Amino acid sequence: MQVFHLTLNLISAFLYCMNYYIVEPSSTMYVNRLGAHDAMSGTLIGMMPLAAFASSLPYSIWTNRSFRQPFIASGVLLICGNLLYSMADRFQRIDIALAGRFIAGLGAPKCIIRRYMADTTPLALRTSVNAGFGMVVAAGSAMGPAMAVMLNRIEYTVAFPYIGVISLNGLTLPGYFMASLWLTFTVIVLLTFEEPDREGLEEQKLLESQGDILVSPTNRSTTDNSTSYRNQYNGSIIGHYGKYSEIHDSDDRSFEIKSQQLSQDIPLGYELPEDSTFWHRIHYFFALITWPVRLCLGLLFCKVFTIETLVSATSALSKNRYGWQVNQVGTLGFIIGCLVIPFSILVGRLSMSHQDHVLMLWLVGTGCLGMFLLIDLSDLVETQDRHYNEGHPLAVGPNRYICGYFLSYLSIQSFEGVIGSTLSKVIPTALASGTINSGLLATMVDTFGRACGDLFISAVGFVNLRQLMNLLFIPGFAIMLICFVVIERFRDLLSV
Repeated sequence: MQVFHLTLNLISAFLYCMNYYIVEPSSTMYVNRLGAHDAMSGTLIGMMPLAAFASSLPYSIWTNRSFRQPFIASGVLLICGNLLYSMADRFQRIDIALAGRFIAGLGAPKCIIRRYMADTTPLALRTSVNAGFGMVVAAGSAMGPAMAVMLNRIEYTVAFPYIGVISLNGLTLPGYFMASLWLTFTVIVLLTFEEPDREGLEEQKLLESQGDILVSPTNRSTTDNSTSYRNQYNGSIIGHYGKYSEIHDSDDRSFEIKSQQLSQDIPLGYELPEDSTFWHRIHYFFALITWPVRLCLGLLFCKVFTIETLVSATSALSKNRYGWQVNQVGTLGFIIGCLVIPFSILVGRLSMSHQDHVLMLWLVGTGCLGMFLLIDLSDLVETQDRHYNEGHPLAVGPNRYICGYFLSYLSIQSFEGVIGSTLSKVIPTALASGTINSGLLATMVDTFGRACGDLFISAVGFVNLRQLMNLLFIPGFAIMLICFVVIERFRDLLSV
């Protein structure tokens, strides 16, 4: 039964990623149909991660006492959001479509899934379960555009009493189709899902208690100094939040040692007093974020922001430059989504023989090359053509766009796996579990980065749609270049 429940969680992750990407190929055409500017496609996509960012913490708190209830609530929100997204076509209102995407984002189950995996899976299986989670996410990301292409072949109109005529086509069917899938999934959860035994959490508590035995009174004579230091350390965190974020050292190696000591010296079983307020716990949480953790989270944000501007702009960019339609955009998304899986496996194999920071440099360097290929130098000189300077040797045509897209997407997307590996090694053990934990932090950084990327697309699209490519990818190239310099500069902190 536990395996079945875990499978339901992974199916939920698959459906959510599919739901996120299924609207991307048709987003520009849909906002045009609703009477909005092409640049609004970025906002339409970005409403979902923006809402997911807002709902992450409430879901994390809710999962302290239940998994079943949040899953049901998530399913209901996703059903309503997808229906509202498609019904916007009936009323010809872009605000209804935006509201639908936002409500669907409130139902984002990623935070619930990560907490479920952390609390219910044994430590010995956790790595393989997380690997399966990554593969499911990649599969969902590929299936979304593929389904968009298939649904684009359907064109029907159906009359309903009290509602009127409903159009079923490539623009509205993604919402109706996903609503039906979420309805089926939610019914299955209602009928079969039960509150699981939190075996992983109990195992972790057992290991913590065994660690406490090592410093029991019988062994206190040999550990007085260590225990005294830890008590002093924990007290100072509670009393002076953020003190340890002020450590600076001109010697990188010394700085690395100090940062590692901070993450190692915080006892895993330490808890704040029960009467501590919620805000005290948040302050305590941020006080534990060492510089290596900050670097990893900063790199994660840069990765998510850059990849989001690359992917979510595909519909508006390719439509205005090359005249692509839903089928071409969806096919590109499906192919690149399928290629991510074997490429990620290759990076995983390389990680066995190379340090994380070396892989980071390789992947970010490749990402810089891909981003540079997407910069249209001819547009910096002349913009006579309404679409792009076709025939100019420096212009970015369809073939160069696809090549740069593949290089950028594969390398930057795989970069996330290496960041996650490094983060798991430098994260203080005190952040391993609980309401406010490293998984929640990573989810919030991920969703916030996606929302920022999508809103950035809309902002620069309203500035100059003709120059959308350079306005997106020159900053993207600069961000990747900065990441490369940061990784090289702080390689000692990331060498774990």
